[in-house]
Amino acid sequence: MKKLTLVLLLIALSVTSFAQRGYKGYKSGKGGRNSYECPKLYIGVTAGIENPGGLVGFNIDVPVTQRFSLSGSAGLSSWGYKAGGEGRFYFGDCNRSWALGAGVTYNTGLSNLSMTLPTTYGDATVLVDLKPKTNVFFAVHKFFNLGRNGHRFNIMAGYSMRLDDDNYAILNNYELTTEGEDVMRVLAPGGLMIGFGFSFGVLR
Repeated sequence: MKKLTLVLLLIALSVTSFAQRGYKGYKSGKGGRNSYECPKLYIGVTAGIENPGGLVGFNIDVPVTQRFSLSGSAGLSSWGYKAGGEGRFYFGDCNRSWALGAGVTYNTGLSNLSMTLPTTYGDATVLVDLKPKTNVFFAVHKFFNLGRNGHRFNIMAGYSMRLDDDNYAILNNYELTTEGEDVMRVLAPGGLMIGFGFSFGVLR
């Protein structure tokens, strides 16, 4: 987890440096009381099912232009720690409104996990290693203003696809039935994505 967090922070710092040079200042709105300067960096929290940041995690989103950003997430999942990277294209200025995203996620897996599963000997306690998994995903986001300082709330839906089906290894002398294999396939990362998050704008 420390290595994943370090990589995300390094990416965020390098992209933020680029964004500060290339991201033009912009005032949202028409100068009224709800007008604000678009942030150059968002830091927030995220949660969901098959969410790039896990069941619960944190997110860094770096606007590169008014309608494109690079996002990195890390958190906890049912398949170990999880990290994800995503590029987002927005249909509204100041990185707002609807957005399309595509990216990659990585789950670290878990070792020596004890699970009750259907086997050829009946339901039994099976020791398994959940293997690291890399997925690609596509998502649709909707971003809303949160307050008057450029903060955001967002909801997300999408689909995550596994790059392979080598999901686990059984450590004791059991063989799963078809039903047991189906259970492990459902538990493995991948499938319908649903999530939400709060992001707080910094670096005006």
